[in-house]
Amino acid sequence: MNISRLGLCALLISTIHAAPAQSPFSDKLLHHDSFWGDGKAEMTVFKARENRYGKLRETEIRHILVREDFASQEHVKADDWRAPGSYPVIKLNQVITVPTGSYRYDQGYSSFWRQDDGTLIKFASTTNDSCGLSYKQGNLDDGAWHYRAFTYWEGMSEIDSTVEPPAGALFYDELPFKLRTLDWGKVTLFEAPLLESMIDSKADQLNWPSAAFAIQRTPDGWRVTVTHARGTDRLTFDRDSPHALSHWFRWDGSVLERSQLIRLPYWQLNQPGDECYLQAGATYP
Repeated sequence: MNISRLGLCALLISTIHAAPAQSPFSDKLLHHDSFWGDGKAEMTVFKARENRYGKLRETEIRHILVREDFASQEHVKADDWRAPGSYPVIKLNQVITVPTGSYRYDQGYSSFWRQDDGTLIKFASTTNDSCGLSYKQGNLDDGAWHYRAFTYWEGMSEIDSTVEPPAGALFYDELPFKLRTLDWGKVTLFEAPLLESMIDSKADQLNWPSAAFAIQRTPDGWRVTVTHARGTDRLTFDRDSPHALSHWFRWDGSVLERSQLIRLPYWQLNQPGDECYLQAGATYP
């Protein structure tokens, strides 16, 4: 079933008027203790074509998903998870390396959600390339985002701002995990404010234009079509829990195709040869 952008918007409007607004997300995956409590992280390797300077570049992207405990005041991993006030969060690290002619991009993006309710409470982004280094971070504090950025661009070398997001606001860069917590089979269409990707070297403005999300069952799983200010994305997820991301077709032509999905105590596997676990079909004891 193909849905045009205008058709999707019309269907969305009729749906909104037909039923009261409610969250399209569920806490089932957040509370899937056997998934989070096995002492391992989920590592996904994607064969990717990333758009840089109008060209698709063959590369590899890694997503590392794990539960950890946050220190109560600092919003970083707690040295002692038993310390008073510490609480569990879900962390997704996206590791992106893109060759671009005579140099390359090394980028990272981290998202942190409270495990109790799935609220995004922190993000951090780095871009390292031959032009320089940029770092961005946002922390949710009393319902507002405290956003800081340090970049190599004139006019945005240092940014410090506080922005209150609209109700139901989402981040484009959190979608690979956030959409896995959809209430699959019960929600087919919803609208939400969506911040554009912050994986770049510039100090972005925190602004959430509206986006439409359409969820469809497919023979192999689920497809989520996201129609947003810059175009259309299509993400496909496994049919069964924990609904891992398998493909991501982005608005700019970039494509992520899963080549390996494995659970690993990756922090222990740092010796020569341990990269074998990232090869397609490899297993871990």
